[in-house]
Parts: sequence; structure tokens; C-alpha cells
Amino acid sequence: MKISLITTVLNEEKTIKSLLQSIEVQTKKPDEVVIVDAGSTDNTVQLIKSFQKQSRLKIRLFHKKGNRAIGRNFAITKAVGQGIAVTDAGCVLDKNWFKRITEPLVLKKTDVVAGFYHMNTDTLFTQCSAPFVGITSIDKREFIPSSRSLAFTKPVWTKVGGYPEHLDFAEDLIFAQKLKNNMVFEPRAIVNWTPPQNLLEFFTAIRHYTLGNIQARYWPHLHKNLLVALRYLLLPIMIIFMPIYFLYTTIKFRRHLHHPLAPNLLFVLQLTADIAVITALLQGAYDSTFPARLRPARS
Repeated sequence: MKISLITTVLNEEKTIKSLLQSIEVQTKKPDEVVIVDAGSTDNTVQLIKSFQKQSRLKIRLFHKKGNRAIGRNFAITKAVGQGIAVTDAGCVLDKNWFKRITEPLVLKKTDVVAGFYHMNTDTLFTQCSAPFVGITSIDKREFIPSSRSLAFTKPVWTKVGGYPEHLDFAEDLIFAQKLKNNMVFEPRAIVNWTPPQNLLEFFTAIRHYTLGNIQARYWPHLHKNLLVALRYLLLPIMIIFMPIYFLYTTIKFRRHLHHPLAPNLLFVLQLTADIAVITALLQGAYDSTFPARLRPARS
């Protein structure tokens, strides 16, 4: 079975070279690497073309504007392989990742393989932001993989209708949910990625996750987002219990903390996460009340 590795990029000049280098040193190489650029305005495309010239990998670069779901679906239509491995820019693949995540497909044991990921937490900020944005422990019964580490066959992709292109965020969550019944989990298929490294990145990530829950109407996560807003609607009570609330955050994440200043930063991150969730909920309410065609024109 031929297997294509696909990824989408948008202004990834800081990370694309590391990803491509990690693909090149895989113990098993993909039959091709299909990259879809969504309209980068930095040096991403030039870096890919430069790497393309000196690499032995078969790299095919396409341009397609749109969200990640549109880009991934487009990449899959262009792929020659009947097997598809998916990862994201910003990731660095373990040298055995491609071999391990595709082996069950090659052996025809399954149509879907979920890999895992490790977060790079070499700074105080990433150590504290990681538990908010990533999975730190695995429950095989509940685990829903990200498309930074996933493989499947083209027929099963067709069967579930591909990635949901109406979603700007959480598209991989909804796609993976549709595949879950056919899924085999391969925890040794590891990609490495770095969680938010500053407060703006962190706020943006949490806001996007919440907007994805809203767009997808994904209630297992959305009800938690609504509970955050409810806490602040009960402001007088919240003020009284605020110290307990933030102490709970520290206790909940304590086993991931290795720096004496981490509890102080957790307080800031919890408050930032709550603000990001509330602003996303307000935007979601506005978008539902005033569809794009009814909104006032911006000058």
C-alpha cells in the first residue's frame, strides 16, 4: 500500500524546516509528502521549495486558500496513496513515527490509527500552559486523537465525508469522533510539539478551542465552557471563593509543575483562560444572533 504524508501550512517559517527534517530522517519514508499552503505571506513557501531541491523526499506543494479542513481534504484528493498519514506544521516527528503509525494500515489490521504526542516544556511558561492545551495522560477509552498524529485509509476518509470544512477550529476533533469505532491506538507513534510560549499565544489557543466547541456544538467540551461563564455571572459568590478556585487549579496541575514560581503563573493562566472562554462565548452568541449577511458593514 502506498502511503502519503500530508500537512497544511500558513506562515510557518519558524517551524516548517524542523518538520521537514524530521520527515527526512524517518526510519520508513512516506511515498510522498503533500503540503498545502493556505496563502503564507512569510518565507514558508520559499523554505519548502529550497528544502524540496536538496531532499530525496518526494515533496509536492500545492496552494489552496481556506481553513485547515479545506487544506487537508484538498491534500488528500491530490495524494497518490491509499493510506494517509497526517501531521501539523509546528511538530517534530519521532524517527519511528511514520513506521509505527502506518504499520497497522499496511498489515490491514484497521482503517484508522491514532498516534500520540509529547509536549516540549523546557520553560516555565510552557510547563504551566501545557496542562491547559494538551493531554498529559492517556485513557484509551476516551482518547480522541489530534490530526498532528493520525493515519487512515482513503476509503474511510471518503465514508465519513472528510474533514468538516465548515469548521475553522475543532475540525480534527469532529473528524476523529467519526473514525473512533474503527480506530487502533498506537502510543509509540509520537510527535513532539510546543504548547503556547507566551500569554498572547495562550489566550489565542484557548479562544480558538472554545470557538471550535461552539461551531461544532461539541457538548462534552462546550458545557465546561458554559460553566466557566456561569462562575463569573455569580460574581459576588465568585469573589468569595476566588482563592479556593485558583488553589484548586494549582492542586489539579501540581504533578506537572517543577518550578517554584509555577503556582503564581498558573493563577494568571487560569484567569486568562477564563477570559478567553468568555470572549469566545460572546463572539459565538453574536455570530448566532447576527449571521454574516446581517452584520453591519465595517468601514
